[in-house]
Amino acid sequence: MVFGLVPLVIHAQCNGHEELCDKRYNEVAYLTTHNAYNAQEEAFNLPNQTYGLTRQLEDGVRGLMLDVYALGGVATVYHSFSFLGTTTLASNLTEIKDFLDANPNEVVTIIFESYINAEMMDSVFTQVGLKPMLHEQTLGEPWPTLQQMIDADRRLVVLSDENDAEVGQEWYHYVWDFAVETDFDNNAQSDFSCDFNRGDSINDLFILNHFITDATIGVGVPAQADVINQFDYFYDRALGCKEATAKFPNFLTVDFYEKGNVFEVADSINGITNSLGVRDADAARYVSVWPNPSSGTFALKLDVGHFDSVSVYNTNGAEVWTKNERANRALIDLSELPDGVYSVVAQTSLGSSVHKLVKLQYAGY
Repeated sequence: MVFGLVPLVIHAQCNGHEELCDKRYNEVAYLTTHNAYNAQEEAFNLPNQTYGLTRQLEDGVRGLMLDVYALGGVATVYHSFSFLGTTTLASNLTEIKDFLDANPNEVVTIIFESYINAEMMDSVFTQVGLKPMLHEQTLGEPWPTLQQMIDADRRLVVLSDENDAEVGQEWYHYVWDFAVETDFDNNAQSDFSCDFNRGDSINDLFILNHFITDATIGVGVPAQADVINQFDYFYDRALGCKEATAKFPNFLTVDFYEKGNVFEVADSINGITNSLGVRDADAARYVSVWPNPSSGTFALKLDVGHFDSVSVYNTNGAEVWTKNERANRALIDLSELPDGVYSVVAQTSLGSSVHKLVKLQYAGY
């Protein structure tokens, strides 16, 4: 007889990473394409993206912004003016369904700018066969984890700026009941801010609009995407807005996603190790301690984010100094304590960071 055996639960992966499986939907960042359908590859003029939806999803995009109109009685996707290029909503949704069918561990979100009614929207989702995959979220209830959504095969979340869902259309979520966003009308880097635009600050989801639009003709600017999609710029802005608003940036929304390092930014916000980004557990590499050794006074500096608290412990594990203050610098004074080795534990916006401090009366400082 064997005692003490506990069934081992092994996750495969969720949106590409096992680490995301136990996170709730609103605790995950999703690389999102602005005007996702408006792609050069699909023969749209004045595009916001280079590649179409299938390529976007295969590359790792997990949020898609779609504009939909009623054109000749058909739900049609286009950007402002139909002569710039159109496709049917059914065609876009079929691409999404094909991807979800082929990739059973992926969770995708659609954010609609809708100019059709809920009845027409429902009809197209039914026609394409996507209704069984739609997640229904009750306002005020906790979101499920990605693994729970995958297990239930409810892996498509639909958000819309049209608030006309009827009974039986609980999957058709009014976006501003669930999300808040930053301004989308940015014509230069200097226009970027973390200030909230539409939606309530208490809502679960945060849309970080990170694209620049030409002020004259209102289209995406590839040369600007080349700059703002670079890792340092984008990650610093995302992290800065996370700190300034105390909200996790869920939808990192970009133009021309293939430019820069947008996937590495999303991974880093999610705490996933990658070639450019940081993992929460790697906060230590952004902390500087000096002088060390010291005769009593040590300075800590955090290059990215902020400290929430800093505590010092002796070799017996007793706390001998602590400070709770949100800042990117901390000054530690151990001048009244005996010489020896101490441990400093810094709780930061990137995670915990642990360092050794050496106090020597004649350390030369």
